[in-house]
Amino acid sequence: FRLRNLIPVQNTQSNSIEYIQETGFTNNAAPVAETMLKPESALTFDLLTESVKTIAHWSPASRQVLDDAGQLRAYIDNRLLYGLMIKEEQQILYGDGTSPNLSGILTNPNIQSYSWSGGTVGDSKIDAIRRAITLARIAEYPVNGIVLHPEDWEDIQLAKGDDAHYIWVNVNDGGVMRLWSVPVVETTAIAPGEALLGSFNMGAMLWDREDANIRVGEPTDYFTRNMVAILAEERLALTVFRPEAFVGVTFDAAPTTGV
Repeated sequence: FRLRNLIPVQNTQSNSIEYIQETGFTNNAAPVAETMLKPESALTFDLLTESVKTIAHWSPASRQVLDDAGQLRAYIDNRLLYGLMIKEEQQILYGDGTSPNLSGILTNPNIQSYSWSGGTVGDSKIDAIRRAITLARIAEYPVNGIVLHPEDWEDIQLAKGDDAHYIWVNVNDGGVMRLWSVPVVETTAIAPGEALLGSFNMGAMLWDREDANIRVGEPTDYFTRNMVAILAEERLALTVFRPEAFVGVTFDAAPTTGV
């Protein structure tokens, strides 16, 4: 289960995506009596453009070795595609929008934020996540995913009650990758001490210009050296329609003040 699984994906034939980002919503919906003037609500938008970016890397390989070890080609292909996936997740989270980087979610200045230290005394990381979920729900966005670093997910899973028993998992079979009924994506693409949660299915979209793929070529003098270059590449764009649908969480320190 990866970060991409949380976000709607749309194919595109264009090199750039023009999209609308919601910047404000005033909801004045109300019951209206017969013949009375109906209330007006307000939606404000910005028209933005996001260009398609390329994520790629390659590895050299000896033609003889590939011929002699048939499984090696499949192994290299899988590793290169996995590398693309990790870099894609890093870009979705932290891309700064400066070409050739995606415009990531955590770098968007308009998303919401929550700090663990801003809670009440006794709050754990589990509590911090729940309070951040509330921020998204107050903004009318149902949360469908939580992104955590393995170290922070470990802290949550190892949490014990006063009787020293684990409160989250049965160690015989582990626990479901969910927190407060919300699916968890565990990835090293997010920094330790940080988390991202939100309504990924409503707030953002991935646009695939070219699906992740593998190509093989013989650049420069590779032909005469019996070498090949194995290239993994994808082209995509990320658009964030509703920044308030997301909450960036910082596990800075356990709160020392509050009720």
